[in-house]
Amino acid sequence: MNEFITLLQRIRHFPISDSEKKVLYNIINNRQRDSNNKIKKLKNFFGFISNKKVENLSTTSVETNSLMEKGIIEPNNTPIDSNPKVVSNRQVTNEKCKLTSLGLIHIFSNKYTYSPDFLIKYNDDIVLHELLFKHFQSNTIKTATAKFFNIITEYLTTSSNYIINLSLEQDKPLTPDMKEEIEHKIKIFSLILGFKITILFNDYNIISSNIGANNDKVIFAIHQVETLMKKNLSKDPKFLNLLSMVSSEFNSGYNDFTSFMGQDNKH
Repeated sequence: MNEFITLLQRIRHFPISDSEKKVLYNIINNRQRDSNNKIKKLKNFFGFISNKKVENLSTTSVETNSLMEKGIIEPNNTPIDSNPKVVSNRQVTNEKCKLTSLGLIHIFSNKYTYSPDFLIKYNDDIVLHELLFKHFQSNTIKTATAKFFNIITEYLTTSSNYIINLSLEQDKPLTPDMKEEIEHKIKIFSLILGFKITILFNDYNIISSNIGANNDKVIFAIHQVETLMKKNLSKDPKFLNLLSMVSSEFNSGYNDFTSFMGQDNKH
């Protein structure tokens, strides 16, 4: 958590242009790499000789360099959680870049479309480790159903919005009270996440949410998928630990409430 808190002091909000968003989506979906590979295969098939100078010129992206300067993306050969502020003069193409921790927070905060595989790809990043993979194993995320994944994306959006809005001073050390407040807030978000998932996978809730469907086979198929998801969650020790925390906090709150009501009735 200390490394995560330190990282938060580097988080800043930057305006992103439409052309820069296109670059980000290419990186998220690996489109640029796939496209370039297809072009190279076609050139080899037809016997074309590539001119390296022309190729470098054509793949140079102003938007890519701009995103690197903002710390949103970085060259693929550097650690994921680094945040470079100085970009070298050598040209870097989209296919050789990946998102930084700041970039991930930007993606989540601005509700970009991404898949479970995208999250797994960055599971070693400090942000995703602290927010998500601290509470779920990779296989649980990989097998996410639509409903489950929707809760996950909402949680990442809420957490990332909070992080960006902190706007912490970079050169000023955080006080113990500030660190405690941030840790408490992140914990609250995770508890709400666990509570929502618990409600979602209540058997009655699964069936009743699809009761309007006319096709019994559709209802059965959805139920089977959700049941498999629930089974995967039941085998995930990280999620079970989160579930235990949710239960503990709920029981503590309930006991405090009943105690307060009992004292109030005496007066």
